[in-house]
Amino acid sequence: MRRSLVLLLFALAASGTASAGRLVGDTAIPFSADRSVEWKGKTYLGTIEAMPGMQRHEEVFGAIRVVAILRADQQMVYLMLPDLHVFTKLPFPKAVTEQGDVSRLGKPVARGPIGGEAAKQYRVERTGSDGSALAGALWLSDDWIVLKADGDWTAPDHQPEHGTLALSNIRKVPQDPSRFELPQGYSELSPEAVQGLMSLRMPKVKSQ
Repeated sequence: MRRSLVLLLFALAASGTASAGRLVGDTAIPFSADRSVEWKGKTYLGTIEAMPGMQRHEEVFGAIRVVAILRADQQMVYLMLPDLHVFTKLPFPKAVTEQGDVSRLGKPVARGPIGGEAAKQYRVERTGSDGSALAGALWLSDDWIVLKADGDWTAPDHQPEHGTLALSNIRKVPQDPSRFELPQGYSELSPEAVQGLMSLRMPKVKSQ
């Protein structure tokens, strides 16, 4: 399941959990932006909406629209196929939930603009008790927006996968809280069932 959904989980790996401190990837302000993910030589375009503790990612894979709602307060991802009115849920990986807040990032290794925003670059290496891992670099704005990520994501029981995430056209405006809730009338399926539906219409990517 997680191998085919690595694009969504790579973004998740830069997210955070509910805590007294501000977690890595948990924005301090509401915003929306365009999102670009590169994985195995292909580029996937989508959007992100975010407010403290919550994110909504939307992309089109092949001919199917996919929405992922990340809820830090629940440590849960709700993965939806809106055209089919179905969803599944996945827990945050331990590489995210067990590693503490932004105070654990240490000092930035570089500074400079990313997409017109002032950014600080940090080195991140995290391993979870479930076997998940993240190793790479994050570029964070002064408002703790993840402007860019570049690194290797390892899902439990899988080999590392390299990917990059970049935001553009960032709009720092209020967001509708209802956008981060699971819609009424959706049927819950197992992760394997949703993966099967996605596989029918997702573009084929050859393993390297």
